[in-house]
Amino acid sequence: MIKNIHIRNYALIDKTDIELEKGFTIITGETGAGKSILLGAIGLTLGQRADVAAIMDKSRKCVVEITYNVVGYDLQRWFVDNDLDYDDFVVVRRELMADGKSRAFINDTPVNNKVLKEFGSFLIDVHSQHQSLLIGQPEYQLEILDAFCGNQSLLKDYKVKYARRQGVLAELNFVKQKAREAAQEEDYLKFQFNQLDEARLREGEQRELEEELAVLNNAESIKSAFSESTYVLTEAEVPVIPSLKGLKNKMASLEGVVKEATDYEQRLNSVILELEDIADECERVAERVEYNPVRVDTINDRLNVMYDLLHKHRVERTEDLITLKEALGEKLKGIQSFATQIEELEKQINVLEKEMDVLAGKIHKARVESEQKLREEMRGLLVGMGIKHAVFKVVITPLDHFTPTGKDDVSFLFAANKNQEPGELAKVASGGEISRLMLSLKYILSRTKQLPVIIFDEIDTGVSGEIAHSMAAMMKEMAERMQVISISHLPQIAAAGDTHFKVYKEDDQEGTISRIRRLTDEERVIEIAGMISGSVVSKAALENARLLLGQF
Repeated sequence: MIKNIHIRNYALIDKTDIELEKGFTIITGETGAGKSILLGAIGLTLGQRADVAAIMDKSRKCVVEITYNVVGYDLQRWFVDNDLDYDDFVVVRRELMADGKSRAFINDTPVNNKVLKEFGSFLIDVHSQHQSLLIGQPEYQLEILDAFCGNQSLLKDYKVKYARRQGVLAELNFVKQKAREAAQEEDYLKFQFNQLDEARLREGEQRELEEELAVLNNAESIKSAFSESTYVLTEAEVPVIPSLKGLKNKMASLEGVVKEATDYEQRLNSVILELEDIADECERVAERVEYNPVRVDTINDRLNVMYDLLHKHRVERTEDLITLKEALGEKLKGIQSFATQIEELEKQINVLEKEMDVLAGKIHKARVESEQKLREEMRGLLVGMGIKHAVFKVVITPLDHFTPTGKDDVSFLFAANKNQEPGELAKVASGGEISRLMLSLKYILSRTKQLPVIIFDEIDTGVSGEIAHSMAAMMKEMAERMQVISISHLPQIAAAGDTHFKVYKEDDQEGTISRIRRLTDEERVIEIAGMISGSVVSKAALENARLLLGQF
């Protein structure tokens, strides 16, 4: 339940603090006094859109803070799941700055709007004119029926499986799309893979072949150069190596005569040995190198295969082609695995749908079993509020497909007049009838759906007299199970309250502001008398006010 409401700098409200109690709270005031402003401020703490135009003084921030007593509502798990500190008294605060920035807090911990809305949904049910329009929507009607028949647990399990099924269906569609795309290119991929596979490429082969071809294409030049080297070193008219050997011997003969001779002899000996090795190697190379046109053609053919593949796939090295072949192989394996993936996902969907069918069947059974009871209770309440020929029907139509709430289509039908064919609520019910329908539904649901607070925003629109008295009695009874707050213009409803607040305007030096204060017992009499007779309060109106207050 709400313990207190603290508002600063919101619309016409400069500053107000309201302490609320259990039971039935009434808020009254003249049109335009600020009752809807109060509701708008509460809406900020429920995650509703923040409008900077609502800030009274743009030099200060707007603050709305509500303290709740949440004992007995089993919210500890929700607080843990949302990383929030639990306390029996929870403070929800919304701050709005002139630059449009908005901040929200639960027990001084910053939260986003989603968390704020979810928390508010556990605690407050605001019935406004907007919600009256919801009664014509099938989704809202279904929600009411499920709350009445206690389907919450079954629906929770069903919705988990429904969400999982939607996820698997999305994955299945994705895999099928990929499979279709892959099937279209599978033949081409196979052709590319087979072409690369048949090439039998190996790392380093291209470099080796290009080097060998270069040698073969220059065989005559190579043979000539190396043969000539051997000839000059060993067989020419003045061969190099024998000449150096002669010099070496001369240096050896000077050993002991010229001190440098020994060093020169050794150095010449090293040169001679090196040149002899070069001569031997040149001779071997010259003998080994032979132009082989068959081998040249073989290498060219092999390289042409490689070059064609390199050009086709726009890469530079055969190693890249080997990598590409491996990638194509993996892709082909993936294509072949699509069928397995699809089969597995379809199995998962089949299992989920069987489980969902069982749950949907139980949900449908509970709806059907509760339909008559809801219909009879609603008719009784509507007749008691002056619609003596009221007909209220719940039509449950089984569907052949899954929806987020089972396999049913639910619609409420209504007729207010004798022999009138029941029709859709939004089409056949007047504003006053809609108000009575909504109150009846809220009254019934207050026994089955746990809510700490319900706020009625002028639910009495379009009704008066005994009907208003019946509505007041219903709200009074609801207040025994929950905290009920009603913004009202009717004296019958105002008289039923346990506590009574009045919203009014007053002028100060800077302008007009809205105030709200709790009325004393005598002030209540005067306020209700004014609601009966208008601005001039007569003795008769005062007596009627006291009479009304004595009836509750």
